[in-house]
Amino acid sequence: MALALLLPLATACGDEDPVKPGPVGPQADAGGQDASTASPDASCAGATCDAGTISVPPDAGPGEGGATDGGAPDAGPDVLLPLPVDLSAPSELLVRSDGSAVLRVGVERHEGFTGPVTLAVRGLPSEVFVADRPVSADTNAAALVVSVSGRVGPGTRLDATLMATAEGRSTSRPLRMLVAGPSFALDPTFPVVPLGWTDASRFVGVQPDGKLLTAHAIASGSFPRGDGFVLERHHADGVPDLTFGMLGTVTHPRPAVARLLAFKSLPTGGSLVAGTAADCHDYENAPPCTLLVSRLLASGLLDTSFGDQGVASARFNVNPRSNVKLLADEAGRVSLVLSYYDAAQEGADVYAAQRWEADGRPVAGFGTEGRVTFALPASEQRFDQLNEAIQRKDGGIVIAVTLFDSSDSGRHGLGFVGMNGATGATSWSVVSNSSLHRGVISDGRGRFVSLVFTSAPNFDLTVQWYDENGSRVSTGSTYPMPPRLLAVGSASELFFDDAGTPYTVGSVEGGGGEAVVRFTRQGVVDLGFGTNGLVRLDSRLTSVSGFIREPNGCLLARTYPEPGLVRFWP
Repeated sequence: MALALLLPLATACGDEDPVKPGPVGPQADAGGQDASTASPDASCAGATCDAGTISVPPDAGPGEGGATDGGAPDAGPDVLLPLPVDLSAPSELLVRSDGSAVLRVGVERHEGFTGPVTLAVRGLPSEVFVADRPVSADTNAAALVVSVSGRVGPGTRLDATLMATAEGRSTSRPLRMLVAGPSFALDPTFPVVPLGWTDASRFVGVQPDGKLLTAHAIASGSFPRGDGFVLERHHADGVPDLTFGMLGTVTHPRPAVARLLAFKSLPTGGSLVAGTAADCHDYENAPPCTLLVSRLLASGLLDTSFGDQGVASARFNVNPRSNVKLLADEAGRVSLVLSYYDAAQEGADVYAAQRWEADGRPVAGFGTEGRVTFALPASEQRFDQLNEAIQRKDGGIVIAVTLFDSSDSGRHGLGFVGMNGATGATSWSVVSNSSLHRGVISDGRGRFVSLVFTSAPNFDLTVQWYDENGSRVSTGSTYPMPPRLLAVGSASELFFDDAGTPYTVGSVEGGGGEAVVRFTRQGVVDLGFGTNGLVRLDSRLTSVSGFIREPNGCLLARTYPEPGLVRFWP
């Protein structure tokens, strides 16, 4: 296969000096044009210089200089003949400096076109190389390897075009590349202010296009009057998205939300916001408490097709405690999962789910008016906490509950509350009744994953997997653990990279700041990661938690005591 030579970004416009690596900014939008990439020059040949970027005519084909396939019509430099092919690919690709990454592209043909196509990436500097890739007629996907020279500095953003050409016709879509540095180094181009936003009460979500959406209650003094909540949207590089609402902000004075409980980004670009109404302020007397779930469109406005003008409500006996989870399925049904202490049920810890149809009506047949409650058995009355909830494909809900007994380590454990998707019938099972489970999350593949502390004297950290029903999943053989890496009790959560590899973060044993530990598929520390399985974080970070994975693979996390948001390269 002949490989096309990419036009050097600088020399194509008459500049003899190579492109200087380093951050490129500011960015207008993900996938948008960046005027700082190069300077326009009238001497460009074989490409069009426009506002400082290079655009290679899509009909140039895989060869250099714009030659088309033999016999194919030449549309001319200013006319694009549409190719009936849809391309699916990430809008932003993360690739390490002096490394490579794979860009996976889906090819969907339509309008009777069934022939082969050639995939290419255009508009990149000479320090970045992507070989054109032919895709046969019977293939609907391909992978392109993107290689980046070490001369391109970490933090550089490059705007390019992913193209498919055939028979003198073409189709394209924008592609942004973010050049990363060493694993778990801070991205110096993010955020806007040092160490991120200072509002620790914000809920943060990442939209499918990589934009950041945050939500917070409107401050109203010490008494929770319920003045509503605010949504703000930022581009992936932290710059406010001024096209969202009023200069990047949408305010919702109604419903009267006094405190936010949970936030969830939706595949549509919209979001779900759960909060308490003002009647939930009394914790001592435990009066009935109204919970409100708002569904919002990608514009930030309320989706009026849901509930009462975009809001569904549920009334519980008391305030919820610990974590609150929001679930949404492909049919548009929304579930709110929570736990609370109910004195009316002999002081039982109750786990509950309220489910609504896509239009906000309670789901008929699921418990009573869409609500299912389950009180833990008397034998389980120890410290318990809702950690995670998964909705199975059959509609069932499974809740992971960690159990802790301060007087008897043999009564630490992990239990699961199951709720039948059709009727809401409940079940309870304890799969581990001796290990201390520091935290349980979903791996995004329909499984629960638990971070486990083994017993004294080693207090080693391991990882265990459970299927969507709460049954232990075997991960094969393990090997002896290394000396303890993190201080006892400092690691309490898991997070994952794009490949599903688990990590945790905590304080280094014996001092020395924060560090990340990676685990193998067998659930033990990966000694090949960093130095004996440990990578130290930036010395400015004294606490890191709440990891969120972005579409390009980057990781967002909270910092404390300087509350904010930072981005790591995985």
